[in-house]
Amino acid sequence: MCTAGIAQEPVAPRDSLPPGPADSAVVALVDLRPVQLSKDALDDEVEYGAKDSMWFDVKNKQLHLYGQAYLKYTTIDLKAGYILLDYEKNEVSAEQFPDETGKLAGLPEFKDGEQEFTATKLRYNFRSKKGIIYEARTKQQDLYVLGQKAKFIGEASADSSMQTQNTVYNKDALITTCDAPVPHYGIHTKKLKVVPNKLVVTGFSNVEIGGIPTPLVLPFGFYPITQTRKSGLIIPRDFEFADREGLGIKDWGYYFPISDHLDVTMLFNAYTSGSWGVQANVRYNQRYRFRDDLNLRFNNRVTEDNMARRLSAQSFGIRWSHQQDPKAHPTRRFGGSLNIETNRDQNRNQNDYASVYQNTLSSNLNYSQTFPGKPYQFNASLSHSQNTQTRLMNISFPTAAFNLQRVYPFKRKKPVGKERWYEKLSLTYSSKLQNTVQVADTLLFTSETLRKARMGIQHNASTDFNFKVFKYINISPRVNYEENWYPYSIERQFIDEIQFVYDTVADIIVVDSNKTVWGRDTSFRDWGFKPFRQFDAGITLNTALFFTKQFRKGWFRGIRHTMKPSLSTGFRPDYSDSDNFFRQVQTSAQPGREKFQDYGIFDDAVYGRPSNAPRDMSINYSLSNILEMKFYSARKDTVKRVRIFDNLTFAGSYSLTRDTLKWSQVSTGGLFRLFKGLSNLTWNARFDPYIRNEAGIRVNKFAAREEGKLLRLVRFEVALNTQMSIGDLRKLFEKDGTSTAQGTQKPRTVSAKDDFLGLFEQFRINHRISFIRQEIPSSNRDTLLIGTNNISLSGRIPLTPKWSIDVGNISYDFQAKRIVYPDLGLSRNLHCWQFSLRWQPLRGTYEFFINVTPGSSLDFLKLPYRKNNFDGQGVF
Repeated sequence: MCTAGIAQEPVAPRDSLPPGPADSAVVALVDLRPVQLSKDALDDEVEYGAKDSMWFDVKNKQLHLYGQAYLKYTTIDLKAGYILLDYEKNEVSAEQFPDETGKLAGLPEFKDGEQEFTATKLRYNFRSKKGIIYEARTKQQDLYVLGQKAKFIGEASADSSMQTQNTVYNKDALITTCDAPVPHYGIHTKKLKVVPNKLVVTGFSNVEIGGIPTPLVLPFGFYPITQTRKSGLIIPRDFEFADREGLGIKDWGYYFPISDHLDVTMLFNAYTSGSWGVQANVRYNQRYRFRDDLNLRFNNRVTEDNMARRLSAQSFGIRWSHQQDPKAHPTRRFGGSLNIETNRDQNRNQNDYASVYQNTLSSNLNYSQTFPGKPYQFNASLSHSQNTQTRLMNISFPTAAFNLQRVYPFKRKKPVGKERWYEKLSLTYSSKLQNTVQVADTLLFTSETLRKARMGIQHNASTDFNFKVFKYINISPRVNYEENWYPYSIERQFIDEIQFVYDTVADIIVVDSNKTVWGRDTSFRDWGFKPFRQFDAGITLNTALFFTKQFRKGWFRGIRHTMKPSLSTGFRPDYSDSDNFFRQVQTSAQPGREKFQDYGIFDDAVYGRPSNAPRDMSINYSLSNILEMKFYSARKDTVKRVRIFDNLTFAGSYSLTRDTLKWSQVSTGGLFRLFKGLSNLTWNARFDPYIRNEAGIRVNKFAAREEGKLLRLVRFEVALNTQMSIGDLRKLFEKDGTSTAQGTQKPRTVSAKDDFLGLFEQFRINHRISFIRQEIPSSNRDTLLIGTNNISLSGRIPLTPKWSIDVGNISYDFQAKRIVYPDLGLSRNLHCWQFSLRWQPLRGTYEFFINVTPGSSLDFLKLPYRKNNFDGQGVF
């Protein structure tokens, strides 16, 4: 490394003494003042070097650097095959230099601060901060700017004060996002200005593809390249022509960076038919506190039917997510998501499988407050579920709960000696408030929502006591108390309004009693404080039994069977005779055939109503089973535990108060995991110890005595669910290694993508089939039904490194014998361009694009052609 500077010889001061004789003793005077530099000298050291050679031209005051030369001066960093430093002119020039093979190498690479570019030749003056660049290539974020000749004006230029620092003026330039040495496309312009990290401005320009000009011209262009957020217009990136909606411009709008934490994006869609849409995207992010994303959208689709009548379909949607940072607050948490839409907004405006077949939407927002050192907490929430097919919405808001964790009120703070029995008594309490409404999505913001709201408050208190007998049997007596508060009750009244319907029989007009309306009953809400209370008591016994057998040799090393039996009984009072809760209303005034119906005043209550069943005391029983086995793998020298089935249960009850049919039906079910968890086999069944008569009604006769079998099968259902990818299937069958002649293991060397199945590595397969066997009560026969049987495929198939097939969904329903909404696509990577085709044949929609790679600054360059939902067949 060498450094250099430019200076003049020091000038002797006028008041200094002339030199004395050589033999005289004279004290020398030293001038300690700074050395005076030339006004044309450089401001700092110049660091330079070269791999091949360098030489000084003293006469012309030049320095020549050959072969991988470099030069550093203040913020300037220059690398090239050949560099010439002219001390006289304070100028540097650079170009390529032949390498060992005689080929030119070492394109000049110039860097000044954040400005970087390459060129075939350049000149730069250190003093004026100006430079000339030939065949320059610079990158501004994802934009490449190529110019035949460019003028570079650096920071602190002596030109007009209006000049921006490090500005590049290009002549005959090309702007592109293609990083190939010869770009595949670009926007060609005669004049171009680059302000680093701010803006690229072009004059009259046109698009070139493969070096061939196209008719697509632009009078001027502004391309923001700022790394900071700035307000500005959002240029539309998509155009559409629809048969029914006309020409449309999509996603044009404005961006508002309101603060360092908040920004808003407004986007608009407009069609010549009158269709339009608007959406707002709001983002809020505050570090260590929370992050919000809000999307509001409204669409008004206007079309014409075959009779040239204008039809308007309006839809609204809102999506909001809030994530609180765990460090935001130690005791308060708030977060969740909101997803609501009306009039099937997503289905109307999107064509992909997920949007069309997403039949349910849900929302959940939660607030929780804990109290350190206290055994209680508070929760509030909003929940929402919506069926886009029936267009019914269920909203629960507000919902609040206060919960007291299990406490032991009689436990001594400083226990001495053995624990007393009453210290095991525990108490829990909860209080809930809920307001729910079920309404059609189009009536969400109307008075119908308030009219159908159901609200109430529920209090629950329970106490239990746990102890053991014979060391292994757990006994838990309990008492539960429930109190419900409602602001209204239901009253039903009969209105004696008879609407006669007449018929003619043999030329005689008679009253058709079957079609005549013999009055009607109506219901209304009786507002006022309406409470009801109920309680029950019971006792539970449970234990766990373990059966284990292990082996030291062989591939089968052990089996373990876990059984958890449980018995419980309970008592509750009889509310069926209470006139305060249950009443009767007349429903028909037909003479001689009057009809009455029982109802409860809390039938419409949000938390339910008292039971009108007679008093009952029964013994409930259940038995759950878990079976596990151990297998030894000699290849891996490990023992693996496999769970054969999870929670195989049997449950039923026996009534102590009924006169007949004391035994309930026995229910059973379980889960079996197959093929290393790729498939789950679930099943459940119900058996009855009693038989049915000819009318299909259970009678008090045991099947064991009448039919010779302990239990009679009522219903049996089994379902096999399989979800897997090709990679999962490969792992199921492949081995970790292959055996050699010596018996050692050798790792696989073939890549998973080297075979045919490798094409489907990103593919997923879902299959579900279920069988139902149930009896038909009216005929005392049973039937076997196939509940569901369908298979669906989704994923991507890379045919070549450039071509791929995209399958959003393709399903087949074996019962309906039809394909369910295939969503297919084909794409081709064209380096800096992309070709894509998507097709939904059942809906009659498709879209075709040839466009610049999405996500780049020039991705508005595209050739779109599509048919949307309104132009399709209208099947969905």
